[in-house]
Amino acid sequence: MITRKYYEKNNGYRYVLSTLKSQIGEEKTLFIVNDAVRKCNEFCWEYAELPKKEKNHTEQMIFPRAALYMQMIKYIPKEQSTDLLMEAIRIGVEPDIKRLRTLTKPTFMRSVFLLVFSKMLSTLFNEEAGFQTKFFEANTMRLRVDVLQCPYHKYCSLLGCNELTATFCYSDDCIYSNLTGIQYQRNGTIGRGADKCDFDFSKG
Repeated sequence: MITRKYYEKNNGYRYVLSTLKSQIGEEKTLFIVNDAVRKCNEFCWEYAELPKKEKNHTEQMIFPRAALYMQMIKYIPKEQSTDLLMEAIRIGVEPDIKRLRTLTKPTFMRSVFLLVFSKMLSTLFNEEAGFQTKFFEANTMRLRVDVLQCPYHKYCSLLGCNELTATFCYSDDCIYSNLTGIQYQRNGTIGRGADKCDFDFSKG
């Protein structure tokens, strides 16, 4: 469950609201936010029986973004709404980028990152969270894993905004392509039409 503060306190979403106010006015922007909060909480109630780990993704990430997007496209075109959210993501993940760049500056921490990230995928992005993954390599030099089933794609599709899935893929690209001394490569994602999301991290 969320309130208006969810959108107002987040740097990225605050950028969206500011841009909307300048384009369509403060009154319509307020309608969008209030309706997004209501819609998001409706989604949370509708899917209240989901496992806790899966709800961590739906209630904190998927439903709030989907609800906002679904209200935005009532006032501005879909493409413009997506572009706004993409910029919001770039702004919103800047602290994460800086933190991870700093964390991976020491050479020894790059190995630690690979091991910790591998563990995180196994615990937070497992079947209980709605994911299906396949590991190919996981050591101090390289991490290769494919995501074969993704709740972000699943719920965006169920909610009728499948095109929004790619914005979550973009979050990954923004964050992980800026690590220090670790190369991040990806050939495709489910949200962009591929049959899997491949992650390939290697020390370099």
